[in-house]
Amino acid sequence: MNLKLSLAALVAGLAASTVATALPLNPADAAARCHAIEAPGNTQLVEPGQWQTGGALPPHCQLRGQINKRTRFELRLPQDWNGRFVMAGCGGFCGSLLPDKPGYSNSINAALKKGYAAISHDGGHQGQSWETQWAYSDPEALELYAHKVLPVVSDVGLSLTTAFYGEAPHHRYFSGCSNGGRLGMMAAQRYPELFDGIAAGGAIFSLSEVAGKWGNWMTRQTMHQGKPALSRQKNALLKQSVIEQCDQLDGQLDGIISAPKRCRPDFSGLQCQSNTTGKDCFSQDEVMRLQRLYSGKRDDGTRVTETLEPGAEHYTDIWLFGEDNKPAWGLSASAGYRNLLSQELFQREHSAPLDAQTLQQWVSTSRLPALLDADNPDLSGLRNAGGKLFIYHGWADPLIIPQPMLDYYQRAAAHSGGVTKLADHARLFMVPGWGHCWERPADAPDQFDPLEIVANWVENGAAPDHFIASQLDSNGEILRQRPVCAYPQQARLVDKDQPEKVASYQCQ
Repeated sequence: MNLKLSLAALVAGLAASTVATALPLNPADAAARCHAIEAPGNTQLVEPGQWQTGGALPPHCQLRGQINKRTRFELRLPQDWNGRFVMAGCGGFCGSLLPDKPGYSNSINAALKKGYAAISHDGGHQGQSWETQWAYSDPEALELYAHKVLPVVSDVGLSLTTAFYGEAPHHRYFSGCSNGGRLGMMAAQRYPELFDGIAAGGAIFSLSEVAGKWGNWMTRQTMHQGKPALSRQKNALLKQSVIEQCDQLDGQLDGIISAPKRCRPDFSGLQCQSNTTGKDCFSQDEVMRLQRLYSGKRDDGTRVTETLEPGAEHYTDIWLFGEDNKPAWGLSASAGYRNLLSQELFQREHSAPLDAQTLQQWVSTSRLPALLDADNPDLSGLRNAGGKLFIYHGWADPLIIPQPMLDYYQRAAAHSGGVTKLADHARLFMVPGWGHCWERPADAPDQFDPLEIVANWVENGAAPDHFIASQLDSNGEILRQRPVCAYPQQARLVDKDQPEKVASYQCQ
Protein backbone atom coordinates (compact mmCIF):
# COMPACT_ATOMS: atom_id res chain seq x y z
CA MET A 1 0.00 0.00 0.00
CA ASN A 2 1.29 3.46 -0.89
CA LEU A 3 0.61 5.33 2.34
CA LYS A 4 1.67 8.67 0.89
CA LEU A 5 -0.95 8.51 -1.86
CA SER A 6 -3.64 7.00 0.36
CA LEU A 7 -3.03 9.68 3.02
CA ALA A 8 -3.59 12.38 0.41
CA ALA A 9 -6.81 10.69 -0.65
CA LEU A 10 -7.94 10.42 2.96
CA VAL A 11 -7.27 14.11 3.65
CA ALA A 12 -9.13 15.11 0.50
CA GLY A 13 -12.04 12.88 1.46
CA LEU A 14 -12.24 14.27 4.96
CA ALA A 15 -12.17 17.80 3.62
CA ALA A 16 -15.02 17.00 1.27
CA SER A 17 -16.93 15.35 4.10
CA THR A 18 -16.47 18.33 6.40
CA VAL A 19 -17.46 21.09 3.98
CA ALA A 20 -20.42 19.34 2.36
CA THR A 21 -23.63 21.36 2.02
CA ALA A 22 -24.04 23.70 4.97
CA LEU A 23 -27.23 25.53 5.77
CA PRO A 24 -26.29 28.85 7.42
CA LEU A 25 -29.18 30.59 9.16
CA ASN A 26 -29.68 34.27 9.76
CA PRO A 27 -28.69 34.76 13.45
CA ALA A 28 -31.85 36.62 14.39
CA ASP A 29 -34.03 34.05 12.64
CA ALA A 30 -32.09 31.18 14.19
CA ALA A 31 -32.47 32.63 17.69
CA ALA A 32 -36.20 33.08 17.20
CA ARG A 33 -36.58 29.52 15.88
CA CYS A 34 -34.57 28.19 18.80
CA HIS A 35 -36.71 29.95 21.41
CA ALA A 36 -39.99 28.90 19.77
CA ILE A 37 -39.22 25.24 19.05
CA GLU A 38 -41.64 22.74 20.57
CA ALA A 39 -40.75 19.27 21.79
CA PRO A 40 -42.43 16.04 20.63
CA GLY A 41 -45.32 14.75 22.74
CA ASN A 42 -43.21 12.38 24.87
CA THR A 43 -40.60 15.03 25.64
CA GLN A 44 -40.41 18.01 27.96
CA LEU A 45 -37.93 20.85 27.52
CA VAL A 46 -36.70 22.16 30.87
CA GLU A 47 -36.68 25.69 29.40
CA PRO A 48 -37.26 27.31 26.02
CA GLY A 49 -34.41 26.80 23.58
CA GLN A 50 -31.40 29.02 24.31
CA TRP A 51 -29.45 30.67 21.50
CA GLN A 52 -25.77 30.48 22.44
CA THR A 53 -23.03 32.74 21.06
CA GLY A 54 -19.50 33.54 22.10
CA GLY A 55 -16.91 31.33 23.75
CA ALA A 56 -15.16 28.39 22.12
CA LEU A 57 -18.29 26.93 20.50
CA PRO A 58 -19.95 28.18 17.31
CA PRO A 59 -23.36 29.89 17.53
CA HIS A 60 -25.94 27.21 18.25
CA CYS A 61 -29.35 26.42 19.65
CA GLN A 62 -29.18 24.62 22.99
CA LEU A 63 -32.12 22.38 23.87
CA ARG A 64 -32.28 20.61 27.23
CA GLY A 65 -35.03 18.20 28.09
CA GLN A 66 -36.25 14.86 29.33
CA ILE A 67 -37.84 12.02 27.38
CA ASN A 68 -40.69 10.05 28.98
CA LYS A 69 -39.75 11.64 32.30
CA ARG A 70 -36.63 9.44 32.33
CA THR A 71 -33.89 10.21 29.85
CA ARG A 72 -32.21 13.60 30.12
CA PHE A 73 -30.62 14.98 26.97
CA GLU A 74 -28.99 18.06 25.50
CA LEU A 75 -29.15 18.78 21.77
CA ARG A 76 -26.96 21.42 20.15
CA LEU A 77 -27.94 22.75 16.72
CA PRO A 78 -25.30 24.90 14.98
CA GLN A 79 -26.14 27.98 12.97
CA ASP A 80 -23.89 26.72 10.17
CA TRP A 81 -25.26 23.20 9.83
CA ASN A 82 -23.53 20.64 7.64
CA GLY A 83 -26.71 18.60 7.22
CA ARG A 84 -25.62 15.81 9.57
CA PHE A 85 -26.87 14.48 12.91
CA VAL A 86 -24.82 12.56 15.50
CA MET A 87 -25.82 10.85 18.73
CA ALA A 88 -23.11 10.38 21.35
CA GLY A 89 -22.76 7.44 23.73
CA CYS A 90 -22.30 7.49 27.50
CA GLY A 91 -19.61 5.83 29.62
CA GLY A 92 -19.61 3.19 32.34
CA PHE A 93 -23.11 2.51 33.63
CA CYS A 94 -23.98 6.10 32.54
CA GLY A 95 -26.19 8.20 34.82
CA SER A 96 -24.83 11.68 34.06
CA LEU A 97 -25.56 14.23 31.33
CA LEU A 98 -22.17 15.51 30.14
CA PRO A 99 -22.67 17.68 27.04
CA ASP A 100 -19.39 19.54 27.58
CA LYS A 101 -17.24 16.43 27.93
CA PRO A 102 -14.04 17.24 25.98
CA GLY A 103 -12.48 15.22 23.18
CA TYR A 104 -14.00 12.44 21.09
CA SER A 105 -15.18 9.98 23.76
CA ASN A 106 -18.98 10.17 24.16
CA SER A 107 -18.65 13.86 23.35
CA ILE A 108 -20.55 16.28 21.12
CA ASN A 109 -18.60 19.55 20.95
CA ALA A 110 -15.94 18.39 18.48
CA ALA A 111 -18.78 17.40 16.14
CA LEU A 112 -20.66 20.64 16.82
CA LYS A 113 -17.61 22.66 15.75
CA LYS A 114 -17.70 20.85 12.40
CA GLY A 115 -21.35 21.66 11.85
CA TYR A 116 -23.09 18.54 13.16
CA ALA A 117 -26.37 18.65 15.04
CA ALA A 118 -25.29 16.67 18.11
CA ILE A 119 -27.11 15.13 21.06
CA SER A 120 -25.85 13.89 24.44
CA HIS A 121 -27.83 11.91 27.05
CA ASP A 122 -27.56 10.20 30.45
CA GLY A 123 -28.49 6.64 29.44
CA GLY A 124 -32.00 6.84 30.89
CA HIS A 125 -31.24 7.13 34.62
CA GLN A 126 -29.18 9.05 37.16
CA GLY A 127 -26.26 7.75 39.20
CA GLN A 128 -22.49 7.44 39.40
CA SER A 129 -20.89 5.76 36.40
CA TRP A 130 -19.86 2.66 38.40
CA GLU A 131 -23.19 2.18 40.21
CA THR A 132 -25.99 -0.20 39.29
CA GLN A 133 -28.49 0.25 42.14
CA TRP A 134 -30.75 2.28 39.84
CA ALA A 135 -31.50 -0.94 37.89
CA TYR A 136 -32.42 -3.27 40.76
CA SER A 137 -36.17 -2.69 40.71
CA ASP A 138 -36.55 -0.78 37.46
CA PRO A 139 -36.48 -3.09 34.43
CA GLU A 140 -37.45 -0.23 32.13
CA ALA A 141 -34.36 1.73 33.15
CA LEU A 142 -32.19 -1.35 32.56
CA GLU A 143 -33.68 -1.89 29.10
CA LEU A 144 -33.06 1.77 28.25
CA TYR A 145 -29.43 1.46 29.32
CA ALA A 146 -29.07 -1.85 27.51
CA HIS A 147 -30.13 -0.63 24.07
CA LYS A 148 -33.53 1.12 23.92
CA VAL A 149 -31.93 4.50 24.59
CA LEU A 150 -30.65 4.36 20.99
CA PRO A 151 -34.02 4.73 19.19
CA VAL A 152 -35.53 6.79 22.03
CA VAL A 153 -32.87 9.52 21.99
CA SER A 154 -32.15 9.50 18.26
CA ASP A 155 -35.85 9.77 17.39
CA VAL A 156 -36.30 12.85 19.59
CA GLY A 157 -33.02 14.35 18.37
CA LEU A 158 -33.97 13.87 14.72
CA SER A 159 -37.45 15.32 15.30
CA LEU A 160 -36.08 18.46 16.94
CA THR A 161 -33.32 18.83 14.36
CA THR A 162 -35.82 18.60 11.50
CA ALA A 163 -38.13 21.09 13.21
CA PHE A 164 -35.32 23.60 13.68
CA TYR A 165 -33.83 23.47 10.18
CA GLY A 166 -37.00 22.70 8.27
CA GLU A 167 -35.52 19.54 6.75
CA ALA A 168 -34.20 16.21 7.97
CA PRO A 169 -30.47 15.46 8.19
CA HIS A 170 -29.07 13.83 5.07
CA HIS A 171 -26.91 11.50 7.19
CA ARG A 172 -27.25 10.12 10.73
CA TYR A 173 -24.31 8.93 12.85
CA PHE A 174 -23.50 7.44 16.23
CA SER A 175 -20.18 7.89 18.02
CA GLY A 176 -19.28 6.45 21.41
CA CYS A 177 -16.50 4.88 23.45
CA SER A 178 -16.45 2.32 26.31
CA ASN A 179 -20.14 1.74 27.09
CA GLY A 180 -20.72 4.15 24.23
CA GLY A 181 -18.83 1.67 22.08
CA ARG A 182 -21.11 -1.09 23.36
CA LEU A 183 -24.11 1.01 22.35
CA GLY A 184 -22.56 1.45 18.91
CA MET A 185 -22.25 -2.33 18.60
CA MET A 186 -25.87 -2.64 19.78
CA ALA A 187 -26.96 -0.20 17.09
CA ALA A 188 -25.20 -2.27 14.42
CA GLN A 189 -26.76 -5.52 15.66
CA ARG A 190 -30.25 -4.56 16.89
CA TYR A 191 -31.02 -1.31 15.01
CA PRO A 192 -29.02 -1.53 11.77
CA GLU A 193 -31.18 1.04 9.95
CA LEU A 194 -30.98 3.68 12.68
CA PHE A 195 -27.64 5.20 11.66
CA ASP A 196 -25.73 5.46 8.38
CA GLY A 197 -22.41 5.20 10.18
CA ILE A 198 -21.29 4.05 13.62
CA ALA A 199 -17.98 4.75 15.37
CA ALA A 200 -17.59 2.30 18.28
CA GLY A 201 -14.44 2.62 20.39
CA GLY A 202 -13.04 0.71 23.38
CA ALA A 203 -16.34 -1.16 23.46
CA ILE A 204 -17.32 -3.13 26.54
CA PHE A 205 -19.52 -5.01 24.08
CA SER A 206 -19.65 -8.07 26.36
CA LEU A 207 -20.27 -7.00 29.94
CA SER A 208 -20.41 -10.65 31.02
CA GLU A 209 -16.93 -11.31 29.60
CA VAL A 210 -15.19 -8.07 30.57
CA ALA A 211 -16.99 -6.60 33.60
CA GLY A 212 -17.84 -10.12 34.76
CA LYS A 213 -15.11 -12.66 34.03
CA TRP A 214 -12.13 -10.30 33.60
CA GLY A 215 -13.26 -7.79 36.23
CA ASN A 216 -13.75 -10.52 38.80
CA TRP A 217 -10.31 -12.04 38.09
CA MET A 218 -8.62 -8.66 38.07
CA THR A 219 -10.15 -7.79 41.44
CA ARG A 220 -8.98 -11.08 42.96
CA GLN A 221 -5.40 -10.33 41.91
CA THR A 222 -5.23 -6.63 42.81
CA MET A 223 -7.08 -6.77 46.14
CA HIS A 224 -6.65 -8.78 49.36
CA GLN A 225 -9.10 -8.59 52.26
CA GLY A 226 -10.49 -5.33 50.93
CA LYS A 227 -7.08 -3.65 50.59
CA PRO A 228 -4.92 -3.05 47.48
CA ALA A 229 -2.47 -5.92 47.02
CA LEU A 230 -0.54 -4.20 44.23
CA SER A 231 0.72 -0.70 44.89
CA ARG A 232 -0.04 2.16 42.54
CA GLN A 233 3.32 3.64 43.56
CA LYS A 234 5.14 0.70 41.92
CA ASN A 235 3.40 1.10 38.57
CA ALA A 236 6.39 2.91 37.02
CA LEU A 237 8.62 -0.07 37.91
CA LEU A 238 6.15 -2.43 36.26
CA LYS A 239 5.91 -0.26 33.15
CA GLN A 240 9.67 -0.03 32.75
CA SER A 241 10.08 -3.79 33.03
CA VAL A 242 7.47 -4.55 30.39
CA ILE A 243 8.84 -1.97 27.94
CA GLU A 244 12.33 -3.45 28.31
CA GLN A 245 11.01 -6.96 27.60
CA CYS A 246 8.52 -6.19 24.82
CA ASP A 247 9.27 -2.97 22.95
CA GLN A 248 11.87 -4.27 20.51
CA LEU A 249 9.91 -7.40 19.51
CA ASP A 250 7.98 -5.46 16.86
CA GLY A 251 11.28 -4.62 15.12
CA GLN A 252 11.45 -1.06 16.38
CA LEU A 253 12.75 0.43 19.64
CA ASP A 254 10.43 3.42 19.99
CA GLY A 255 8.66 3.14 23.35
CA ILE A 256 5.56 1.63 21.69
CA ILE A 257 4.65 -2.03 21.99
CA SER A 258 3.10 -2.49 18.55
CA ALA A 259 3.07 -6.31 18.60
CA PRO A 260 1.95 -7.19 22.14
CA LYS A 261 0.99 -10.75 21.17
CA ARG A 262 4.67 -11.54 20.62
CA CYS A 263 5.54 -10.87 24.26
CA ARG A 264 4.61 -12.60 27.51
CA PRO A 265 6.41 -10.61 30.22
CA ASP A 266 8.10 -12.37 33.12
CA PHE A 267 8.15 -10.57 36.48
CA SER A 268 10.45 -12.86 38.43
CA GLY A 269 13.35 -10.45 37.91
CA LEU A 270 11.47 -7.79 39.88
CA GLN A 271 11.25 -9.86 43.06
CA CYS A 272 12.86 -8.44 46.19
CA GLN A 273 15.72 -10.35 47.78
CA SER A 274 14.88 -12.57 50.79
CA ASN A 275 11.18 -11.85 50.26
CA THR A 276 11.54 -8.34 51.64
CA THR A 277 9.55 -5.56 50.08
CA GLY A 278 10.39 -2.06 48.94
CA LYS A 279 9.56 0.65 46.46
CA ASP A 280 12.05 -0.69 43.89
CA CYS A 281 10.98 -4.34 43.89
CA PHE A 282 7.98 -6.60 44.37
CA SER A 283 7.44 -9.16 47.11
CA GLN A 284 7.03 -12.82 46.19
CA ASP A 285 3.27 -12.49 46.67
CA GLU A 286 3.15 -9.41 44.42
CA VAL A 287 5.11 -11.18 41.69
CA MET A 288 2.74 -14.14 41.82
CA ARG A 289 -0.22 -11.78 41.57
CA LEU A 290 1.30 -10.02 38.56
CA GLN A 291 1.94 -13.33 36.83
CA ARG A 292 -1.69 -14.35 37.37
CA LEU A 293 -2.95 -10.90 36.35
CA TYR A 294 -1.17 -11.12 32.98
CA SER A 295 -1.68 -14.82 32.33
CA GLY A 296 -5.28 -15.26 33.47
CA LYS A 297 -4.16 -18.57 35.00
CA ARG A 298 -4.65 -20.09 38.41
CA ASP A 299 -1.61 -21.47 40.20
CA ASP A 300 -2.52 -24.92 38.82
CA GLY A 301 -2.12 -23.57 35.27
CA THR A 302 -5.83 -23.49 34.43
CA ARG A 303 -6.76 -20.54 32.21
CA VAL A 304 -9.66 -18.52 33.65
CA THR A 305 -9.92 -15.39 31.51
CA GLU A 306 -8.44 -13.34 28.72
CA THR A 307 -6.30 -10.64 30.22
CA LEU A 308 -3.93 -7.69 29.85
CA GLU A 309 -1.69 -7.13 26.86
CA PRO A 310 1.82 -5.71 27.39
CA GLY A 311 1.67 -1.93 27.18
CA ALA A 312 -1.32 -1.58 29.48
CA GLU A 313 1.04 -0.48 32.30
CA HIS A 314 0.77 3.12 31.08
CA TYR A 315 -2.78 3.02 32.47
CA THR A 316 -3.00 0.32 35.15
CA ASP A 317 -2.37 2.81 37.96
CA ILE A 318 -5.57 4.71 37.18
CA TRP A 319 -7.87 1.82 36.24
CA LEU A 320 -6.74 -1.22 38.26
CA PHE A 321 -4.47 -0.27 41.19
CA GLY A 322 -6.44 1.59 43.84
CA GLU A 323 -5.58 3.10 47.19
CA ASP A 324 -6.84 2.13 50.66
CA ASN A 325 -9.70 4.62 50.68
CA LYS A 326 -10.12 5.05 46.92
CA PRO A 327 -10.73 1.91 44.84
CA ALA A 328 -9.71 2.11 41.21
CA TRP A 329 -12.64 2.78 38.88
CA GLY A 330 -12.30 -0.63 37.22
CA LEU A 331 -12.73 -2.41 40.56
CA SER A 332 -15.79 -0.33 41.46
CA ALA A 333 -17.43 -0.94 38.08
CA SER A 334 -16.74 -4.68 38.30
CA ALA A 335 -18.34 -4.72 41.76
CA GLY A 336 -21.32 -2.91 40.25
CA TYR A 337 -21.75 -5.67 37.69
CA ARG A 338 -21.53 -8.42 40.36
CA ASN A 339 -24.11 -6.53 42.41
CA LEU A 340 -26.38 -6.42 39.37
CA LEU A 341 -25.99 -10.16 38.82
CA SER A 342 -26.59 -11.00 42.48
CA GLN A 343 -29.57 -8.68 42.75
CA GLU A 344 -31.21 -10.31 39.73
CA LEU A 345 -30.54 -13.86 40.86
CA PHE A 346 -30.83 -13.61 44.67
CA GLN A 347 -32.35 -10.17 45.42
CA ARG A 348 -29.29 -9.05 47.33
CA GLU A 349 -26.04 -7.24 46.64
CA HIS A 350 -22.70 -9.02 46.37
CA SER A 351 -19.81 -6.76 45.44
CA ALA A 352 -16.96 -9.00 46.62
CA PRO A 353 -15.08 -11.05 44.00
CA LEU A 354 -16.13 -14.66 43.46
CA ASP A 355 -14.24 -17.77 42.54
CA ALA A 356 -14.21 -18.20 38.77
CA GLN A 357 -16.57 -21.18 38.73
CA THR A 358 -19.22 -19.38 40.79
CA LEU A 359 -18.98 -16.26 38.66
CA GLN A 360 -19.41 -18.31 35.49
CA GLN A 361 -22.42 -20.10 37.02
CA TRP A 362 -24.06 -16.78 37.88
CA VAL A 363 -23.49 -15.42 34.38
CA SER A 364 -24.80 -18.55 32.67
CA THR A 365 -27.95 -18.50 34.85
CA SER A 366 -28.63 -14.79 34.45
CA ARG A 367 -30.76 -13.07 31.82
CA LEU A 368 -28.38 -10.10 31.78
CA PRO A 369 -26.03 -11.30 29.00
CA ALA A 370 -28.92 -11.63 26.51
CA LEU A 371 -30.02 -8.10 27.40
CA LEU A 372 -26.71 -6.25 27.82
CA ASP A 373 -24.11 -8.01 25.66
CA ALA A 374 -23.67 -6.78 22.08
CA ASP A 375 -21.92 -9.96 20.94
CA ASN A 376 -24.10 -11.13 18.03
CA PRO A 377 -21.70 -11.84 15.12
CA ASP A 378 -24.50 -11.48 12.56
CA LEU A 379 -24.03 -8.04 10.99
CA SER A 380 -26.04 -8.84 7.86
CA GLY A 381 -28.70 -6.31 8.87
CA LEU A 382 -26.10 -3.54 8.82
CA ARG A 383 -24.80 -4.77 5.47
CA ASN A 384 -28.30 -4.87 3.98
CA ALA A 385 -29.05 -1.38 5.27
CA GLY A 386 -25.86 -0.02 3.71
CA GLY A 387 -24.47 1.08 7.08
CA LYS A 388 -20.81 1.20 8.11
CA LEU A 389 -19.28 0.18 11.44
CA PHE A 390 -15.87 1.62 12.37
CA ILE A 391 -14.54 -0.24 15.43
CA TYR A 392 -11.39 1.00 17.16
CA HIS A 393 -9.72 -0.46 20.24
CA GLY A 394 -6.53 0.14 22.20
CA TRP A 395 -3.92 -2.60 22.38
CA ALA A 396 -2.94 -1.07 25.75
CA ASP A 397 -6.44 -0.94 27.25
CA PRO A 398 -6.29 -2.47 30.76
CA LEU A 399 -10.00 -1.97 31.42
CA ILE A 400 -11.67 -3.33 28.27
CA ILE A 401 -9.03 -5.93 27.43
CA PRO A 402 -8.41 -6.38 23.68
CA GLN A 403 -8.72 -10.14 23.11
CA PRO A 404 -12.52 -10.41 23.43
CA MET A 405 -12.90 -7.81 20.67
CA LEU A 406 -10.48 -9.71 18.44
CA ASP A 407 -12.45 -12.89 19.08
CA TYR A 408 -15.73 -11.16 18.28
CA TYR A 409 -14.42 -9.73 15.03
CA GLN A 410 -13.17 -13.15 13.97
CA ARG A 411 -16.60 -14.65 14.72
CA ALA A 412 -18.27 -11.87 12.75
CA ALA A 413 -15.88 -12.50 9.85
CA ALA A 414 -16.67 -16.20 9.88
CA HIS A 415 -20.38 -15.42 9.87
CA SER A 416 -19.93 -13.04 6.92
CA GLY A 417 -17.86 -15.47 4.88
CA GLY A 418 -14.44 -14.00 5.64
CA VAL A 419 -12.70 -10.78 6.65
CA THR A 420 -12.86 -9.38 3.11
CA LYS A 421 -16.64 -9.62 2.98
CA LEU A 422 -17.04 -8.28 6.51
CA ALA A 423 -14.73 -5.35 5.71
CA ASP A 424 -17.29 -4.09 3.20
CA HIS A 425 -19.40 -2.84 6.12
CA ALA A 426 -17.43 -3.38 9.37
CA ARG A 427 -13.73 -2.81 10.06
CA LEU A 428 -11.64 -3.14 13.21
CA PHE A 429 -8.57 -1.03 14.02
CA MET A 430 -6.24 -1.94 16.88
CA VAL A 431 -4.33 1.15 18.06
CA PRO A 432 -0.81 0.44 19.45
CA GLY A 433 -0.08 2.03 22.81
CA TRP A 434 -3.59 3.44 23.21
CA GLY A 435 -5.49 2.79 26.42
CA HIS A 436 -9.13 3.38 27.23
CA CYS A 437 -10.98 6.18 25.46
CA TRP A 438 -8.35 8.94 25.81
CA GLU A 439 -8.41 8.98 29.60
CA ARG A 440 -4.69 9.84 29.57
CA PRO A 441 -2.40 10.84 26.68
CA ALA A 442 -0.62 7.78 25.35
CA ASP A 443 3.13 7.36 24.91
CA ALA A 444 2.18 6.79 21.28
CA PRO A 445 0.14 8.45 18.51
CA ASP A 446 -3.46 8.30 19.72
CA GLN A 447 -5.23 11.38 18.37
CA PHE A 448 -7.79 10.87 15.58
CA ASP A 449 -11.41 11.76 14.94
CA PRO A 450 -13.50 8.56 14.67
CA LEU A 451 -16.61 10.38 13.51
CA GLU A 452 -14.89 11.96 10.53
CA ILE A 453 -13.37 8.62 9.53
CA VAL A 454 -16.72 6.85 9.43
CA ALA A 455 -18.45 9.84 7.76
CA ASN A 456 -15.82 9.80 5.02
CA TRP A 457 -16.45 6.08 4.55
CA VAL A 458 -20.23 6.52 4.38
CA GLU A 459 -20.41 9.61 2.19
CA ASN A 460 -17.37 9.32 -0.04
CA GLY A 461 -17.04 5.56 -0.28
CA ALA A 462 -13.54 5.82 1.20
CA ALA A 463 -13.35 2.51 3.07
CA PRO A 464 -10.45 3.07 5.49
CA ASP A 465 -7.53 0.70 4.97
CA HIS A 466 -5.76 2.82 7.56
CA PHE A 467 -5.99 6.16 9.30
CA ILE A 468 -3.34 8.50 10.65
CA ALA A 469 -2.99 8.92 14.42
CA SER A 470 -0.95 11.75 15.92
CA GLN A 471 0.92 12.16 19.18
CA LEU A 472 0.77 15.71 20.53
CA ASP A 473 2.92 17.62 22.98
CA SER A 474 1.56 19.74 25.83
CA ASN A 475 1.03 22.64 23.41
CA GLY A 476 -0.96 20.57 20.97
CA GLU A 477 1.88 20.34 18.44
CA ILE A 478 2.46 17.07 16.59
CA LEU A 479 5.40 15.04 17.93
CA ARG A 480 4.99 12.05 15.60
CA GLN A 481 2.40 10.27 13.50
CA ARG A 482 1.74 6.66 12.60
CA PRO A 483 -0.72 4.84 10.36
CA VAL A 484 -3.16 2.53 12.13
CA CYS A 485 -4.11 -0.33 9.83
CA ALA A 486 -7.34 -2.27 9.44
CA TYR A 487 -7.13 -5.57 11.34
CA PRO A 488 -5.55 -8.06 10.79
CA GLN A 489 -2.88 -5.89 9.16
CA GLN A 490 -0.31 -3.92 11.15
CA ALA A 491 1.88 -0.97 10.27
CA ARG A 492 5.46 -2.09 9.59
CA LEU A 493 8.46 0.21 9.32
CA VAL A 494 10.02 -0.24 5.87
CA ASP A 495 12.24 2.86 5.76
CA LYS A 496 14.27 2.64 8.97
CA ASP A 497 16.11 5.87 8.22
CA GLN A 498 12.95 7.94 8.67
CA PRO A 499 10.89 6.25 11.40
CA GLU A 500 8.89 9.39 12.25
CA LYS A 501 7.43 9.76 8.75
CA VAL A 502 4.08 8.19 7.97
CA ALA A 503 5.27 7.23 4.48
CA SER A 504 7.97 5.04 6.05
CA TYR A 505 5.33 2.48 7.07
CA GLN A 506 3.28 -0.08 5.20
CA CYS A 507 0.21 -2.03 6.25
CA GLN A 508 1.21 -5.69 6.14
